[in-house]
Amino acid sequence: MNIRSNVLVIRIVLLAVVSLIASLAATAALAAPPATVATCDGIKDAYPILGTQCANQYAKINHAPATAAERRETYAARIAVLEIFRKALLCNGMYNASKSAQQRFSSGEAGHLQALALLNAAMTGAGDPNVPALYTAADLNDVSINKQQCK
Repeated sequence: MNIRSNVLVIRIVLLAVVSLIASLAATAALAAPPATVATCDGIKDAYPILGTQCANQYAKINHAPATAAERRETYAARIAVLEIFRKALLCNGMYNASKSAQQRFSSGEAGHLQALALLNAAMTGAGDPNVPALYTAADLNDVSINKQQCK
């Protein structure tokens, strides 16, 4: 190989590296905290791992569970989704989200806690085995996350 062909190879490699860096930077820019839309997809836009977990757990929620197993799975999934939204709220706080964005993430908590209470009562009323303890606002207040986990 002569010097000209080596220079050509180096230029091609450099172009490939620059293209790779640019595409990675664009992908990283897509995940931009804080989250502004209070949905699993909105969380995923800012925190891809949390958003994916949210979508996976939300898919397990049965809005009309008929069996003890369905009620228990729905109960656990509802808790997981509620906790993920709380984690997104906490992450947003670390990324200086606006007050209105924070309000969007906390506004549904009372309704979701009520849905959990109703589901827990339905489990008890139906005589389901191993009814979990009622999940309360105090449990939700115990949820924590650090900035490195906001992904």
